[in-house]
Amino acid sequence: MLKEGEYKEIARGKHFLLVNNYNETEIQEATRDWMRKGLFKAGDLAEKSEIAERELKFVPIWLVNVSADTIYHGKSKIVEAERRTRRGARIRKVRWIDKSGHFSDVIDWKVLATKGMSLPLGKLELSIDRKVPFQIENISPGAILINGDMHEALAKKEAEVGIRNYHRGMASREVDQLQSINTNVHVGEAQLLTIPFWFIRYKYKNKLYPVILNGSSGEVVEGNAPMGRYDVLIIAGIVIAIIVIILAIILWPK
Repeated sequence: MLKEGEYKEIARGKHFLLVNNYNETEIQEATRDWMRKGLFKAGDLAEKSEIAERELKFVPIWLVNVSADTIYHGKSKIVEAERRTRRGARIRKVRWIDKSGHFSDVIDWKVLATKGMSLPLGKLELSIDRKVPFQIENISPGAILINGDMHEALAKKEAEVGIRNYHRGMASREVDQLQSINTNVHVGEAQLLTIPFWFIRYKYKNKLYPVILNGSSGEVVEGNAPMGRYDVLIIAGIVIAIIVIILAIILWPK
């Protein structure tokens, strides 16, 4: 909660807000719904867990419109059929082929506008059409309003670096050896969007686990959950089966 005079505006005229749509009871129920869904969660998680902490924070995030166009060139490895010599040695023929490609993106790149805090922005889905002009009166009573301390110019630089790294990663996944890459980036307009997040910590079997929910949509952005006893056995069985199959392929006589 902010006291009078503590709030500092860093994006006058381009600052918007997503209103919090969930109270404490509703957000706890949304958390328990998440506990009941998905694979590899303890079967009694929703019934046996206890909400230990809940805190609503309004966090500023820059949305920077960026367009990027990338051309890359590299080499891909082709492994041709293996054969065995009379002495049982395996001979594998490998050849390399040139590979080039092109892709482009136009997106609103998310940049956290406050230092000393981390959020899984890559997992965050936003309904921008729900935004309203920012007014402190629309902050939920009792919530914490986080001040932004990253100005627009720096946010745009981070967005440009981010989209370049993203495209480099995409190109690297397309080839085995990335030899060259050229990315042209245009940085457009930016807007500051303050978003409500519920930070939940729940207790299950004397251990605390975090969950972050979007207070505007009620969706879980990120959460940790303990696995059930049988889930651990299933995963172990799958890993063992994969290892056995790989060994069989490697060692089976050709």
